[in-house]
This record gives sequence, C-alpha cells and structure tokens, in this order.
Amino acid sequence: MYSSIATVCLSGSLEEKVDAIAQAGFEGLELFENDLTAFTGTPREAGELIRARGLKLVTLQPFRDFEGLQGRARERAFDRAEHKFDLMEELGTDLLMACSTVHPDSLPGLSRAADDYHELGERAARRNLRVAYEALAWGRHIHDYRDSWEVVRRAAHPNVGLVLDTFHIFSRQTELGTIGRIPGDRIFLVQTADAPRLSMDHLSWSRHYRCFPGQGELQMDSFMAMLEETRYDGPLSHEIFNDVFRMGHSDQTARDGLRSYNLLRSMQGDSGIPAPQPIESVAFLEIAVEPADLAPLRALLSALGMACVGRHHTLNAERWAAGDVNLVLNTDASFTGRVPGRDATAITAIGLRVGNAYEAFKRADKLGYAIVEPEEVGASHRMSALRNVDGSLSYIIDDSQLSRTWDREFPVDVQPVPQGALVDIDHISVALSYHDYLSLMLQYRAIFQLAPTPSFDVTDPRGLIQSQVLQNDNGRFRLALNASASPDTASNRFVRQYGGSGIHHVALRTNAMRDTSAALQQAGTPVLPIPGNYYRDLAARFDLPAQTLQWMQAHHILFDQDSDGDFHQLYTQPGSKAFFFELVQREGYQGLGAPNAFVRVTAQQRLEAEIDGIAQATPNHDSGESQAWSNSDW
Repeated sequence: MYSSIATVCLSGSLEEKVDAIAQAGFEGLELFENDLTAFTGTPREAGELIRARGLKLVTLQPFRDFEGLQGRARERAFDRAEHKFDLMEELGTDLLMACSTVHPDSLPGLSRAADDYHELGERAARRNLRVAYEALAWGRHIHDYRDSWEVVRRAAHPNVGLVLDTFHIFSRQTELGTIGRIPGDRIFLVQTADAPRLSMDHLSWSRHYRCFPGQGELQMDSFMAMLEETRYDGPLSHEIFNDVFRMGHSDQTARDGLRSYNLLRSMQGDSGIPAPQPIESVAFLEIAVEPADLAPLRALLSALGMACVGRHHTLNAERWAAGDVNLVLNTDASFTGRVPGRDATAITAIGLRVGNAYEAFKRADKLGYAIVEPEEVGASHRMSALRNVDGSLSYIIDDSQLSRTWDREFPVDVQPVPQGALVDIDHISVALSYHDYLSLMLQYRAIFQLAPTPSFDVTDPRGLIQSQVLQNDNGRFRLALNASASPDTASNRFVRQYGGSGIHHVALRTNAMRDTSAALQQAGTPVLPIPGNYYRDLAARFDLPAQTLQWMQAHHILFDQDSDGDFHQLYTQPGSKAFFFELVQREGYQGLGAPNAFVRVTAQQRLEAEIDGIAQATPNHDSGESQAWSNSDW
C-alpha cells in the first residue's frame, strides 16, 4: 500500500494543498473536483502541478448520482461520465471514484445498478480508464459496502472495482467480516476516516466531524486487520471532511495525515513498527519560572507539603517533591523548553514514565515524529524528548533513566522526599486550539497505549468547551484535552493570553483533603471561591452530613460521587502563572469531576473579572496596595 490524501482534507488553494501534501511526504492524492473547478489553470496544468511535486494523482472524485436512472436521465448520466473521462485524460489519472446515488428518481435493484456499471466499465475500458464504486452511508438504495461489492461482483468488469470507506462502514455499524473475503485486486481504493461517536444523521456527521485515524473513536485496528486479509496493495487514502481542518494550517494537517497513515500501517503485522508503550505515570513536570514568581511558588509548594530535595549542579533549577510528585523549577533563561513569546511562569516540559523508552522513541520515529536529542539543545541530561504541538517537550523515560537523572542532575543540597498527604499527579489538563487539540490527540494515541473517554461539553459562561480524556489502564495517567470554538471561554482565553496552547492546570492527588486544605488556609494561599448556592445544591443531590457540607463550603471544596466512590476537588488561584493547581482526593471515583466543571470555569471567569476591575481602578501599579494584591495571588 502507499500513502494518499484527498485535497478536501486541507484548507487553501489547490496549489497550497498540493505543496503541503508533497512536503508532508505523501505519495499520492485524490483530487476533489471542487478544487479543480476553482483552479485558475487548465486540467492539464493541474495534473502537471501534482506530478511536478512528485505525487501520483490517484483519482478524480466524486462522480455522483449515476446508477438506477431511466430514459433521458440515464443517457444524461452516461454523458456526464464521458465528460469526467475527458477531464481524467487531461489530468493524467485513470481512476474515477463514483458514489452510490441519492437521486430522487433512481430505482432500486442490485442487478440494475450492476448493468449500469458494466456499461460504464465498457466505456472506461475504451479509454484505458477505471471506475471505483463506493456505498455512501446515506445512499438512497445502496448504503452498505456489502451491497456495493455485490454490484461490482455482478458488473463483472475488470475496469470496475470497489471503494471501501471506513466512515461509511462504521457509521452504519456494518460488520467487517465480509471485507476479508473480497479479493484485493477488486478493491480499487481504500479511504480512511475516523470520527467521534455521535448520535446524528449520517450526512451531517460525515460533513463536519470526520478526523484522521487516531483522533476519533472508531475501531480502525479491526478494519486494518480485515483489509490485510484481502492482500490489497493500492492507495490507503484519507478522506476527511472537518470544519477544523478547513480553518487550520494545511501544512500541520498534512503532517498529521501522514502520521495517521503510518499509524494505520503500524496496525498490520508486517509493519516493523514497535507496539505502543503504555504510559505508567507522570515522572515529573518542568516549570519555566519567571524570577519574580519563584518565592511565591516555593511558598505554595511548601504549603502543599512539598520540599526542595535537590538543586541542579549547573543551572538555576530545583527539584521539588513529595510522594511521587516531582516538579522542576527552572529559572534559567537558556531553558530549551521555554516557549517563544511566552513570558509567564508556565509548565513547559513533562516527563512520561514508560516501561521501555527506547521502544517508544523507535515507534515515534517510525510514525514521523521528530525527536529532540539532548545534545541538539545543549542539555546536560541524557533524556530525549518529543516536541509537542504547543512547543513544549515530552521526555520519555524509564525507571533506570529517571533515577540516574535525579542523582546526576540534582546532586546539590539533596534531601529526603517527603511522604505525607500528597501522593502523585492525578491528571494534567491542556488548553488547546481546535487544530492543536486534534494534533495532540493523534500524537499521544499514536505513540502510547492510551484509551480515549467519550468527549463531552463543559458549559462555560462564554460558550462550550469540548473536553476529552486520554488515560492508561490503571488510571495513573490521565491527560484532559480542552478546546473551544467560542473565543472567550476559559480555554481560549488561556490560549490567547499565554501565546498558544499549553498545560493550564495540574491536579495533584492527596489522601487527606482535610489536612491539605487546612495547610493551604493556614499558609494564606488564595483558592478559587465557590458560591454558596453550590453547597445548597450539594445538600439536595447527595446525602452528606451537615458538618461535612460546612467544611466543604468553608474551604471551597467541590464534590462528586459515582458508583465507585467519592471525589473532592479544590482549586488554587493562578496569580501571574499560566497555570493553576487542582487538589483532588478520589476514593474509588473514576472520573475527573466533570459535573463540577461549569462551576469552576464560571468561578474563574468571575474572579478574573474582579481582578481586572481592581487593576483598572488602581492605575498606580507601584503603590503599596497594588504590591499587596500581587503578593497574594499565590
């Protein structure tokens, strides 16, 4: 098989799309006819443009509403086909992709459709052309690949073959077993698309929500296993209709598309690509700290029960730890994880602990992800990393590397790691543009063994935030991805204010929320204020003792419960940082407190508005009052 992508997947003009596809490393492309129609040159020039970039023109598509017509309508359908054949000869492609009809006057019947395609095959053969037939999920009579295969089989013409499209197959929940019994040489084209699982009409679902394999929730591995049975050896081509892709950068989309193709190939037994590694836990987070923020950040971590357990031997960096939580505070201006244009204190690197780092990097390389080697950036450690779509780094390490790193890199003022209420990093939440959301989703799911939860919407006062969680089998790694089409939601304000996508909060797990919240209160750490009405609602929803409710309200703690247990949440205020901390205590509970998300984002919006109001009312920022407010941000 070889890689291909349809021009409809990308934004821009035909020239821009062809350039992006070629630069990404694809071998072929499908030309969507709208792109040809809007092209200012001739069809021959369009074909020359494609070939000049080293690409094969796989097919011209789509040819619509052909079969099942009578009389003059049938004659007209064949006339249209001849015009398409003229275009194909000028373009320099031999394959026309035709989809099952939705024409209101078309008649049902597999034999009738087969007769039409046999005649079309005869006409195509006279020009050394071919036709590939696809079952649309919303086709008027044929919407099942098993029926489209029967049409091709009955047509019995060597120039007529089958199109298999994963979206149309999965959206109809059609069984896959028949695919393995179709001869590979009768399949002329395989089109791939993933999608979130949604309850809506097939056409709208297809036109707006398709995505690359690895970004959705369909069982692409099962499809690829069946396809391997056929011994198909033609183009494996993405066909994606997605509003985000149409608004995004064509080069980023094309790069993700090739990585997704590589992911599909990795699902086949002969790929030579290592299996995905499970992420066992978050080994550490590295924070690029502005010097003015260092003292208040130290104070906050101390209040949480963390301690500085080592200092870097050459850089201005400290290791703070408690339990299995490790944070590196890096104030060194040369820190390579710093994101250009982002001056705020921010989390700019994450350490991912896996069983075998070498195998994980080998897989990442095979899938097309660039690896940042320590010598390339002048780092003293020996850890390699991936450059994330937001510019941050993801170090991939195993236990042997981690212990050596702490011993070798932070040997100054070494102290024991405190063992108290703070246990580990429960989850990480990332705010992203929609395009980055899909890119990061693909990166983590392609390289690592992670399962996505169903996506859900968080209600923000300024719109909706789409959220989805990637997690490992034991729940020790959870990554929440958040994106929004509304410009003023909490996630988009983060993206806008801090120069792009990135980690906007980290949840630390405690086994004693009462002790942790009391320590924060005693240290004077500002936490996110939760309105009293929330606790009245808790009293109505849950059978909680009055004293427990009073304690929660006094410490601004949120609560949820599922069939597995209880969940407590507490949020700090971000201050001048580009992120904030969440403290959680879970007692069997499996989620991330989604029912409380709207309360949290509303409270943050309200707090931000209050701070903006104070800032506007205090023009003299050198005054003592202004300095006191700044010091209390943490």
